[in-house]
Order: sequence, then C-alpha cells, then structure tokens
Amino acid sequence: MIKHLLLVWVVAVTAASAATDANALLDAVKAKMDKVTTYKAVVGITVDVPFMKVPASEATLYYKAPDKTAFQAKGFAMLPKQGADLTAARLLRRPYAAVDAGTATFQGIAIRKVKVLPAEDDADIVVATLWIDPATNNIRKIESTMKKGGTVVAELVYGDATSAAFGMPSYVKLMMDVGAFEIPKTMTGDFDRPKTEASKGPQKATVQLTYKSVEFNKSIPDNVFRQP
Repeated sequence: MIKHLLLVWVVAVTAASAATDANALLDAVKAKMDKVTTYKAVVGITVDVPFMKVPASEATLYYKAPDKTAFQAKGFAMLPKQGADLTAARLLRRPYAAVDAGTATFQGIAIRKVKVLPAEDDADIVVATLWIDPATNNIRKIESTMKKGGTVVAELVYGDATSAAFGMPSYVKLMMDVGAFEIPKTMTGDFDRPKTEASKGPQKATVQLTYKSVEFNKSIPDNVFRQP
C-alpha cells in the first residue's frame, strides 16, 4: 500500500514539474514576442490551391500590439489575416492550459513540444501544438486543430538575426485543409488566369510567406488600421 501511494506521489510530482516547465517555456516565448510593439514588413506571398491559379504577389504588412494588423498591396494579394507568428502571440495572450508533449527533432534542432489548450469558449483553435527551440525560445512549428474543423500546420524559418531576436520568422509555410469552395467575385476580379473546376472532397492549400525589409518598434499611425 505504501509503495502504491509512493508511486502515485512520484507520478503526480513529475506531472506537475512537466506542466511547470511547459508554462515557463511558453512564458519565455511570450516575453520575446512582447518586445514587439509594432512592425512593418514587405511580404512575398505564394499561394498554391488545387483548383485555382493564384499569381505570386507582394504586400506590406503592418502590426501594432496587441492585435491590430493591416496590409496594403497593389492589385490582388491573398494574405492570411494573421501570420503564423501573430497567431501564436494572440494565442498566448489569452487564458490557456499547457501540457508538456515531449521532445522531437525538427529542422535538425532538438525541440520541445507543448500543447496549448485555449480556456475561452470563443477561441477559434481547439488545441495547438507548439514546437519550440528551447535554445532560442523561437517557435519552429505550429499544428492547430480548428474549432470549425480541419487543421493548419505552420513551419517557421528564422533566417534574419534581428527578426529572430524578436521571435519573428523570415519565412513561414502554412499548410491547411480547405475543402471544396467557391472564391467570392470580389477576390477573383484580378486573376488573369482562369481557375479550374473545383474538385470534390477535402483539399490542401499551401501559403508561403517571405518577410523582408522588416522595421520593428517604429511609430505607425492608427489610421493605417482603419478599414476602408
């Protein structure tokens, strides 16, 4: 009986220690991201959707903490409303529970995996697994299960030392389930190549974002973020 109680105690202490370590790691990631009050970046955008042709484009992305974003582009640009890095920042600024998910190797780096479960009912994400480089406290990969169904996987590369110091990637590859859908006319007006017939069943889309000419913590007027 004593041995059984001792085993239960050891397991409980180990689990509590792992949870503490996971929260401490997320706190370090968040502290790094919180150094960014604003940024402005030119973003190269490549979109690959199975049933339509989307030309490569470029846009200027603006961000102001904690959650304002805007982008400007000449002509058409299909840019996710939030980049993967901003999604992680927003996720960690709201209440959540953290669970240690072990270790892995990714991009040749020893990684700590932490599952983040949003505590608020209105969260878009059910659970997100963050693959974190503990040597730099930068997120290398995010796997998100969405409340509306489907998954989004983001792979992040840190090729610029200045951006990496703020937890900002230089390249993001987003892979997601999109299913069969029709693009609104307002978004197809600038296409110069016809899209093919949408295929039935689940589909995969890939969005590649390359960040360049990034400026951190410089004043950005609020009218930049006003919707036209």
